[in-house]
Amino acid sequence: MRRPAAPVTLAAVLAALERNRKLTATRRRDLVSAVKRVAALLGFEPAAIPLDMGTISGKLAAVNPVAVGLTTKSFANIRSNFVAAAKASGAMKVQAKGKSPLSPVWVDLFARLSGRRAHIGLSRLARFASARGLAPEDINDEVMDDLMAAVRDGSLCPRPTVLHRRVTQIWNEAARDRRLGLRLVTVPLYRAPKRIDWARLPKAFRQDLDAHLSWCSASDPFAADARLRALAPRSLRLRRDQIQAAVTALIQSGIKPSAIRSLADLVSPDHFKRILRTRLESVGGEENTFNLALGHALIQIAHEWVKVDPQVFAELKRLLGKMPVAVMALTDKNKRAMRQFDDPAVLRRLYSLPERLWAEARRGNPNHLILARMQVAIAVAILCYMPLRMQNLAALEFDKHLFMREGARAISTLELPAGEVKNGTEQAFDIPPFVAKMLVEYRERFAPKVTGRRPTRVFVNVDGTPKNQATVAGLITTYLQRRAGIELTPHQFRHLSAKVMLDAEPGAFETVKQFLGHKSIKTTVGAYAGIDSRRAARRHQQLVEQALATEMPARRSNRRKHEPLDQKSRD
Repeated sequence: MRRPAAPVTLAAVLAALERNRKLTATRRRDLVSAVKRVAALLGFEPAAIPLDMGTISGKLAAVNPVAVGLTTKSFANIRSNFVAAAKASGAMKVQAKGKSPLSPVWVDLFARLSGRRAHIGLSRLARFASARGLAPEDINDEVMDDLMAAVRDGSLCPRPTVLHRRVTQIWNEAARDRRLGLRLVTVPLYRAPKRIDWARLPKAFRQDLDAHLSWCSASDPFAADARLRALAPRSLRLRRDQIQAAVTALIQSGIKPSAIRSLADLVSPDHFKRILRTRLESVGGEENTFNLALGHALIQIAHEWVKVDPQVFAELKRLLGKMPVAVMALTDKNKRAMRQFDDPAVLRRLYSLPERLWAEARRGNPNHLILARMQVAIAVAILCYMPLRMQNLAALEFDKHLFMREGARAISTLELPAGEVKNGTEQAFDIPPFVAKMLVEYRERFAPKVTGRRPTRVFVNVDGTPKNQATVAGLITTYLQRRAGIELTPHQFRHLSAKVMLDAEPGAFETVKQFLGHKSIKTTVGAYAGIDSRRAARRHQQLVEQALATEMPARRSNRRKHEPLDQKSRD
């Protein structure tokens, strides 16, 4: 019985390249270098990496070029040369992008298609089909699947699922023009919708939900049954999401959508138990902050809105008590983000980014891209020194939150009134001089050239309207990733500030509490005790090393005293 053939590895690719006499010395050097560099990026020796393009592509997609000291262009060149090396080695066949000419029928189709989007988006499909003698009328789901199989097996496309969706969407846009005679194809769904569509629920339930959310917003504070305290807009959105997640879990447990006619159907003991069980199973029985908050929200609805009997209310609280409680600490996602900064070079890259972006923006011609770059520079600079919550950062206004002073020794300040802070605690910061200078230049000189007027808010669009919170957050995370090689959300700047302070001064929880605006020291200690325990362990390690350093010279001194006697005895 024959043993299965051993997989081809990158070591075999390197050996084949050395034997390939059709390559010039320079080309061979570049291809060999690309293979070795890919192996280094994956963290293994070439002999330990099978030549599986799909697997290698997926792993390379997780590499941030800036974080490993590469420019985006250099990283793209490495990927391109690696594919060329795989082909030149003869170990596998690789489709060379852009080499197959378009057949006449595809040339005719492209002449009839209008728009750059269609020409670029369908280029790969057209060349794939032309190489196989397929006309545009032959394109169907099977051809699309074959195309994606070729992409996965013969290229290093970083996001093949995104490519699949984009090609099918652009193709369908063209196919809707009946004059072209094309067939629609299926747009793949790689992520199933997580929550039920509201339209599937009875009208009575949707009316009850709208009435509840209106009541929670205290739209009429003088109503006889008005809520004592209105929910903030963000809390209202969360309440709506929690209810949708609860309904989805109830339906997943076997209850038909038509049977859910009001919020009362979510808080009967049997249905409440079904919701909690389904949500708990969805996270593998582990503690989960969202699930616990969802349970508390439903109990609040049962008490305030549905007004259940005391016995039912007690039973709901008992059932929620069965849910595992999350330990107050940083999540795994936040811990991974903080580990980046165990390397001091990463912290320096972060802190120097605002000045680099600002210098670039000042050299450019004012336009929407320069405006966005300046806003990111200001946002990152503020977060490095004053780690605001995202909703406060996005809403910053001059002369309301930012008070700028241009005198030689004048101090500019950032002040947040208690009513705008999540926990109702007023916050105030002195703005560092270089950040204040950026803000003044932005408001007085640069932003008016793009928007046409002096802005009142920091984060505005080209037409002067405020940028929404999601847009500002997206700009920050994108620039951090692409320009600094750092994976960090705006909120995680708060955790980073705590890490920096506790690294410098272990046990300084009260300072961190005041800086971050926590109401309770328990919140601070619970979240950052893990960071501080590492500092304590590091200090203990230093003490051990100091003790050893003190002991070692003494031992060497004692040996020197005895060496002459030992020598005499040997003589």
